[in-house]
Amino acid sequence: MMTRTPIILAIIVVLLAAYVFFFERDRPGRAEIEARAGFLVESLVRDRVSRIHISSGGEQMAMSCEGQDYDKTWTLEQPVKAAADPEHVEDYLQNWEFAIATRTLESPRPEDVRNFGLDAPSASVRFEMGRAAVTVSLGSGTPVDGGGYVRIDDRDQVMVVPKSVVELFDLDAEHFRIKDDAGAPDLADLLDAEVREDAAAP
Repeated sequence: MMTRTPIILAIIVVLLAAYVFFFERDRPGRAEIEARAGFLVESLVRDRVSRIHISSGGEQMAMSCEGQDYDKTWTLEQPVKAAADPEHVEDYLQNWEFAIATRTLESPRPEDVRNFGLDAPSASVRFEMGRAAVTVSLGSGTPVDGGGYVRIDDRDQVMVVPKSVVELFDLDAEHFRIKDDAGAPDLADLLDAEVREDAAAP
């Protein structure tokens, strides 16, 4: 019995280490969360976000990124497959990163959750950071001072947010899709102009 105890403890340590490695390594650390105390989505680390999924009004939009830092590229996956504008994506993430609730309701009653429309959210945004993820849900109710009610994952809290945060749930693929540069001159026109200039030269 004495010899089995160290073996059992060693197995438990190995299992815990494996759990941390596979399921917790992408989650923000305590220091990162404490540094973001006071922000709406404390567990959101912008540089770690690898996929964004927006569900609103029955429409689904998803995009993912590859690479890191200046080599990072974003691609729309749903409802169309296309390149996404990295500046628009970064602006979107930055708006979420610094979003702040106007007030927080602790331990809301079930009837309050229903009145806020959070029992069946009208929209949601899911941020994936490797194996970690955080989901922000928007209720269908509207506070008396405007804005909206949101919930982070399944926390026992409801936050009231301003209209600027509510609008982040409504952005669709066209907002992020790289637009054709309609103002740029056509390459064929430039070549034709060069040929005419060469022909007119003495």
